[in-house]
Amino acid sequence: MKKIFTCLAILFAINQGNAQDITGSWLGSVPIGGGSLKLVFNISKTSDTAYSSTFDSPDQKAFGIACNRIYKKKDSLFIGIQIIKGGYNGIWDGKDNISGTFKQGSHEVTLNLKRISENEKKEIANGPSRPQTPKPPFGYHTEDVEYDNADKSLHYGATFTRPNGSEKYPAVIIITGSGTQDRDGTIFGHKLYWVLADYLTKNGIAVLRVDDRGAGKSTKGNIEKATSLDFSYDVETSLNYLETRGDVDVKHLGLIGHSEGGIIAPMVATRRNDVSFIVMWGAPETGGAEINTEQNIYSLQKAGLDSLSISSFASLHKKILNLFAGAETQQILDKKIADVFSAWKKDQSPGTLSALGIKDNTLMGQDLFTVYDGLYNMPWMRFFIIYKPGKDLEKVHCPVLAVNGAKDTQVDAKSNLAEIKAILKKNGNKDFETVEIPNVNHLLQTAVTGDVSEYEKTAETMSPTALNIICTWIKLHIQ
Repeated sequence: MKKIFTCLAILFAINQGNAQDITGSWLGSVPIGGGSLKLVFNISKTSDTAYSSTFDSPDQKAFGIACNRIYKKKDSLFIGIQIIKGGYNGIWDGKDNISGTFKQGSHEVTLNLKRISENEKKEIANGPSRPQTPKPPFGYHTEDVEYDNADKSLHYGATFTRPNGSEKYPAVIIITGSGTQDRDGTIFGHKLYWVLADYLTKNGIAVLRVDDRGAGKSTKGNIEKATSLDFSYDVETSLNYLETRGDVDVKHLGLIGHSEGGIIAPMVATRRNDVSFIVMWGAPETGGAEINTEQNIYSLQKAGLDSLSISSFASLHKKILNLFAGAETQQILDKKIADVFSAWKKDQSPGTLSALGIKDNTLMGQDLFTVYDGLYNMPWMRFFIIYKPGKDLEKVHCPVLAVNGAKDTQVDAKSNLAEIKAILKKNGNKDFETVEIPNVNHLLQTAVTGDVSEYEKTAETMSPTALNIICTWIKLHIQ
């Protein structure tokens, strides 16, 4: 699902020569989805009283991102970052620590910074060892390509790989999971989609992996309003591009969709008769309301809440999310939420209300309407919660492979694979397979618990078993 990050433990060397100067590099981390994301601010002077800054997101391999404004007055620091519609506010202790908050859009979290040396900055940028990341010479043809959609409103950057030779090769497009991702699926230094593409290409299958809107060489378009449906048309553009190539066997074109991509692939397959097979990898087939509820349950379990309180929360949360489909405006939604919340609250014990931080219209210490209005007013999230993936999957008659990790804590393997199997069986699809792979997580890494905190700690990018399962199944369907 959305990108999630874990921090490394860093030992900080204090540069006493800069102790009274705020210029330099400052490291902190913000919590995201059960993990954390490292951020580095690089502050320099432009005059005696003026400063400039860039910031880095090493976990996402993004460096030198421009900050449009930086202001310092005594011990107060403000950095504006227009590209993320947010910024940083902090209080400097005059030495090596800044305490403050980081804001992106409407979300605000604590971000405390500590000065780091140039050597430490380089070590963080290089990241941990990832032995599966492909290294040249690759032993196959690799080509960076760019193309546009039909009306030229969107431009895409991608990498195409195929075996060396002069044949026409079967080809697949890798469809990314949710959140803006680059063509390699970079997360914690792992190049998830590149590792998969490398394996497939070495086994005779051409691969197109594409930057999402707003990543790499792809333009943003109207990304703030885009939903999974919009992204499905991006995939169609990529299919159209592949069909212009003389080295692609257009009779054997497939889609591999990871997470959100796993429900986008069937959208495309229902509209196109040139998709010969699809692979659904960690697909949230039970729907956004169910998936979001399950993820919240998992977080509450980790936080140590009792089972009765968690069950009560889940019941309320799902009821409210199910209101989204019938609410044409936020005002209508709020009225319905108020009625549901009032009725639910009457049935709860004082202990449950206390455990869930219920006081007036609060839930977990947050204003009930602010939380759900925020979800409702995000076009992508509202679509994800309302959309019923089965409506498209039931129209898919090409071969389907669905794979999930048994230790996936983001998309439950058993319930989602069972849903896929039931839908395809009912629609008469004669060629499908569902596989729950033991001991792997949502990324298909070998895992102990499957918790997102393991993603960074694991040197393995993708389980060889998972790679072999996907590749073997595809090779059987391109004969």
